[in-house]
Amino acid sequence: MLKYVPGFALILAISFPARFVQSLVTVNGKEVVSAVAIAIILGIVIRNLIGVPDSCKPGTSFAVKRILRVGIALMGAQLSLGQVLKTGAAAVFVVATCIVLAILVVRFISMRMGMSDRLGTLIGVGTSICGVSAIVATAPLIESREEETSLAVATITVFGLVAVLVYPLLGHLWHLSDTFFGTWAGMAVNDTSQVVATGLIYSQKAGEVATVVKLTRNLFMAPVIVGLSWFYLKKRQAEGGAASGRKGLRLHQAVPLFVLGFVGMAILNSLGAFAPAVRQGIQSVSQFLIVSALAGVGLETHVAAMRKIGLR
Repeated sequence: MLKYVPGFALILAISFPARFVQSLVTVNGKEVVSAVAIAIILGIVIRNLIGVPDSCKPGTSFAVKRILRVGIALMGAQLSLGQVLKTGAAAVFVVATCIVLAILVVRFISMRMGMSDRLGTLIGVGTSICGVSAIVATAPLIESREEETSLAVATITVFGLVAVLVYPLLGHLWHLSDTFFGTWAGMAVNDTSQVVATGLIYSQKAGEVATVVKLTRNLFMAPVIVGLSWFYLKKRQAEGGAASGRKGLRLHQAVPLFVLGFVGMAILNSLGAFAPAVRQGIQSVSQFLIVSALAGVGLETHVAAMRKIGLR
């Protein structure tokens, strides 16, 4: 446990000032600066201008991979099951259409540009479903090479980071409603952490909508990855290759546990399990955990390392 302390300390040194600045800068009593944006930008600046000691990396990695998911699950306490189902159901058709189109179009373009179909598939699932998680889950099933997996992850990270910084600006420029922007962010931004950051930078309501839409996308991981696994198995068999030794899709990859946690908290809220003061406390904890985890995202964003993507 001690190995996480330096990373946690650095994250808290970013999170507390970010939350303080957010509460300090108000217009007509309304907070106009996002702690999420401050935390991510501070993390990126520290990582790329000062550097992060190796002793901090276990803590920052734990925050990104675990603490963020707890914060997202707790966010469900602010919604009712009806709201979750209504928002998710409204997004299902568009989500399914975008997933199919993204995978087919990205594979086609990547192959036309001389890149492998496996790389195109990885970027396609990363773009359309849930970013890095989908890439990592898909890679062994389609037997991609290590460099293809790394390149796909780097590509998703770059475009997701651009979305976090640019989408909220465009949303305000176009005067989009919280619901519309949240749906757009939940549909178009890549990784779960990037979706949550983009939505919350715009507004709390947009963040909640974006999270529900994104979790709806995540539920498509199982059928899409199983389908791709079957497709590449048949392809290898047609080419006379061996089909043995393939890894299976694990349950936590098919249905991430934090998705179930989010829905569970919404069910409890619908049943009246949380008094107003308790619900407010859960919201505060959720917001702080998310800000802290996204500070970790900034601390793990190495701008120079992204140059390996290349023009194509």
